[in-house]
Amino acid sequence: MTTRTWRTRDVPPQGFAADWTARLAQAPHASFALRADLLAWEAVHGREALAALVDDGPRRAALVLRFEGGRLESGWPWRAQAVLEGASVASGLSRADASWVFGQAERLAGGRRLEVHLPHTPENGAPAFRSGGTLVRSLAPQEDELMRTLDVNKRRAVKRAIKEGYRVLDADRPAQYLAFARLQRETEARRGVTLPAIPEGVPAKGESWREWEHPWQWLLVAQRGDVVEAGSGFGVAAGATIDYRANASTLEAKKLGANALLAWEALRRGRERGYRWMNWGGTTEFKRELGGETVEMWCWLGGGVAWALPNRVTASLHRARPRVAAWWKSLTTAEARR
Repeated sequence: MTTRTWRTRDVPPQGFAADWTARLAQAPHASFALRADLLAWEAVHGREALAALVDDGPRRAALVLRFEGGRLESGWPWRAQAVLEGASVASGLSRADASWVFGQAERLAGGRRLEVHLPHTPENGAPAFRSGGTLVRSLAPQEDELMRTLDVNKRRAVKRAIKEGYRVLDADRPAQYLAFARLQRETEARRGVTLPAIPEGVPAKGESWREWEHPWQWLLVAQRGDVVEAGSGFGVAAGATIDYRANASTLEAKKLGANALLAWEALRRGRERGYRWMNWGGTTEFKRELGGETVEMWCWLGGGVAWALPNRVTASLHRARPRVAAWWKSLTTAEARR
């Protein structure tokens, strides 16, 4: 077995960046969050990580561990941060592969507390808890088949949006990015969430609402005439996976199907551009109607002997939360009926 690493605050070892990019090109489930240019950019902005190339027999992997306070974390509740060359299942990892990945992460962590989000439960009863889930769908089918796999509600919404005059564009100018930022604040306000105010002046390229200028970002906007009324943002890794990241719209555009049209265009254009998978980043009803295989995510806890007891307590508390929530709901429901 061979392992090569890069601490992203440092200059990569000679040849590492090229080999890392080549590895991702052979891993259909590679996401934008694994890209070397994003990892380097994050390190400059104070978010450091350890990237590792591990070759072990037939397994050829790329793995990222991010420094979060005193612990290391790999992945999120909607996306793993470990990929294997040639993986074909929707989750990207078999259960045996997930166990192997966790073993490599433990070795790399060197005794630090460790959290690894993977699409399976541990085989040996090690401490873990369900952290989330997502929908992943293949972009291999032909375009007409892709359309047929959408729920009938989504197919109708796509047709309605087109009939109402919406057209989808690849955003490529600051005015579109700024319009989307304003829509995000409008959308979140309807949900009772207040986002930070848009800063005055024009931020530097790639900063604030200009984040969509980065090569790992892809923003689609739905316009009627010259007015941006909806948008969806994605992260992209060439030849691999598209990751849904953000959506916003006016209330009218939402009702007229603009968001469904944006999702459809992401699937259609993504397939045309050679992407292999779409990760919807969650399992909401809207996303379920867009099709895909449900992938449950589990947070595996490690870090060595020193963390064995704290990890088991943490796992137990997380696993108890759904039962406590159900118990509390039953109490409040019974109280309301009195």
